[in-house]
Amino acid sequence: MESSSPLEELDSCKYLYLDSISEPETNTLLLVFSEGIVSDRTETLVIGDAEIPDVRPIEVTAVSRHFEVVWDSYISYAVRNESYCTWDREEEWSGNAFRVYSKSKFLDFIAGGTFARADYPGPFVHYEILCSDHIIDVASEHPPTVRRVGA
Repeated sequence: MESSSPLEELDSCKYLYLDSISEPETNTLLLVFSEGIVSDRTETLVIGDAEIPDVRPIEVTAVSRHFEVVWDSYISYAVRNESYCTWDREEEWSGNAFRVYSKSKFLDFIAGGTFARADYPGPFVHYEILCSDHIIDVASEHPPTVRRVGA
């Protein structure tokens, strides 16, 4: 049986949490993620006056996978609150939790807001990582390095 790459494992996560975002060097982007797991335990969720019984929380546990994603360089990146994001039928991508876009509003933003083009700095791609709470968009000439970290 062939093993999955760290990128394939990241893409297969149903729930991801962004643990940290930093630039360890100028124009280098480091993202750290933890996988959320649906708990076996149930609880009652209270929202205002409403109670919703038998809710199974999503948690980072001892069996969660952890990932480090590094872009050695990027053109632009954005972090959005996932509560304010919408799906656009005109966008085209492949992937699940880790998406690669061929057509997107973020690529339109890069075209309108920068002088980055296919001839300079070279062909580039829109990458997106979907998390619980955050959506991270990155435009870069090169794919990131993804590795499993921790337990």
